[in-house]
Amino acid sequence: MKSILLATLLLSSTAFGWGGRGHDTICRTASFLVKEKGLKDYLRNKPQMMGHLCNMPDFYWKSLGGDAVKYGSPAHFMDPEVTGMAVKDIPVDYKQIVKDFTGKENKFKKDGSTLKFIPNELGSAWWRADQFVRRIEALKPQFDAAKVPANRKEEQDNELAYNKLAYQMVTDMGLMGHFTGDTSQPFHTTADYDGWATGHGGIHAYFEDAIVGEFDGDLDALVLKEARAMKNPSFLKPPTVIEKMKALSLLSMSDAPKILKMDPVIKKSSVVKDHGMEVRTDAERKDPAVAFKLMKNIALQNLARGAVMTAALWDEAYVKAGRPKIGAYKSYKYPFTVDFVMPDYFDIPEDKATDKK
Repeated sequence: MKSILLATLLLSSTAFGWGGRGHDTICRTASFLVKEKGLKDYLRNKPQMMGHLCNMPDFYWKSLGGDAVKYGSPAHFMDPEVTGMAVKDIPVDYKQIVKDFTGKENKFKKDGSTLKFIPNELGSAWWRADQFVRRIEALKPQFDAAKVPANRKEEQDNELAYNKLAYQMVTDMGLMGHFTGDTSQPFHTTADYDGWATGHGGIHAYFEDAIVGEFDGDLDALVLKEARAMKNPSFLKPPTVIEKMKALSLLSMSDAPKILKMDPVIKKSSVVKDHGMEVRTDAERKDPAVAFKLMKNIALQNLARGAVMTAALWDEAYVKAGRPKIGAYKSYKYPFTVDFVMPDYFDIPEDKATDKK
């Protein structure tokens, strides 16, 4: 039973950014942080939907298998150590990174292996968020040409062109919020995302799930208060989405060593070679309630950064789309599931794609 539990924890560590509650909180909170009036008036009644959408890339897309996992899952993180580059030195041109580092030594493993497919080995969370901002911006010509709903019947007509665009825009905003949230998680910008290299194996899920799970029912309110106290945060100053995401990564990853120092390890984790396989045993820790007293503030700060970034990019995308009157769309249509969106910022060889659409 214990081995099954350990395997489950390891899986959750590799699969999720903040865990369901964390992502939900980030996007619910962001709904009240946007500044553009037309968007704010719409989202203030949709926090539950945005929280749901922000979890879609974890809880639905990863259940699809195929390309959604092969090419989608690595878009949740950044593992800069594999290239040997410092985060601040990573270029913003993803295709140039692929060109420069494909075939080069994996500087994290240091076992003579080489980088074969950069999107899967380096990750691409910054570019993934940018992709959804660009998708929303691309709706502008269609919004300009579409007729705004003029009466109650048209407001609730899901087939009306304007309403379809409004639905698509808000859906893409929610999906994008997952990746801004991922980037605010301190262990999402390091190849040692779960602490195995330092004896802290299992720290990823412990921090994002167990510690976040210690908060009472006022978590959203606490994150909102923390976020509103952030005046002109440095990570919003860079001019482009990708550069903003990089700045957020630099801040969040700087908290990882602090969290490791707070980690109440009783017995360090271990990695043992057995018949050519690695057998991993999580670190033994004190109850999360003990660590919560130490990690509470750092968790709140990073969740708040994620919410602030998410709201800022929602505002930016809304403006780029021409500030459409999405409040005129009043349908009850709900995005229970959303089709997987393939990354568009790197080339996928034809022989590697498993899902043809």
